[in-house]
Amino acid sequence: MNCLPEELRPPPRKTLLLIGQDMHILNPFFHRAVEERDSRALAAMAVRQAEAGADALDLNLGPAGKDSGLLAWAVETALAAAELPLFAAAQILAQPELLRQHGEQLTVNAVTADPASLPACMVLARDCGAGLAVLLTKPGLSGCSADERLLLAAEVLETAEKSGLPLSRLHLDPILRPGPHGQADLEPVLDWLLHLPLLKMDKTRSLAALSSASAFLPAAKRPGCHQRLLPLLAEAGLGAVILNCKDRRLMEIARSSGGLRRRAEVCQ
Repeated sequence: MNCLPEELRPPPRKTLLLIGQDMHILNPFFHRAVEERDSRALAAMAVRQAEAGADALDLNLGPAGKDSGLLAWAVETALAAAELPLFAAAQILAQPELLRQHGEQLTVNAVTADPASLPACMVLARDCGAGLAVLLTKPGLSGCSADERLLLAAEVLETAEKSGLPLSRLHLDPILRPGPHGQADLEPVLDWLLHLPLLKMDKTRSLAALSSASAFLPAAKRPGCHQRLLPLLAEAGLGAVILNCKDRRLMEIARSSGGLRRRAEVCQ
């Protein structure tokens, strides 16, 4: 990395924001807690991730998130239990009152970079004081090279500036994709991360979900995949990662990759 021109070198490393992934509808324990509206089980799940070192928690109820009462229950239970910010699935955009009530503790995760819908999402997040995580994909985009991701990131940043959404509340997700043999298609993402300084993204964080990269691997091989990926992503400049906080080895890697650990701010 030292051979890169100065303008392409990653900026001074920020604290790597660690986002716990357990509160996802594909987790059978979380699924059961949601089905039974078990506040104690949901709270315990949030607390365990906080105790394991998470800075924030992902929350995705899947199709059940369309139930406004159920989503409000999950958001409020998790916030009260762990006292950590939440990355809540994009269904929360359909509940502006809930988003407005807890806006400073919420990041909407994730919307696409579709120019037909992104400005309205950004305005709502701005007005509610919430953050927004944007997937670098949109209708009609067939490729996923580093250059295509960079162009789309520039479009998203321009839209944020026009919409008045503070860049400190914006996260950009380049979407880790599994390769043809189950391993992550990593090179374009690393290249994208290394070139982000060209976009002057001093306030905006990049974001990646490790589970996306290992979607087609057998369960036994996924932890090793994540443990190999994270140092490479962090060294390239990744700002935030959604990960399994129960994996102790992965958390050790995350702490060392993120430099001196301290509680990080999600929204400023």
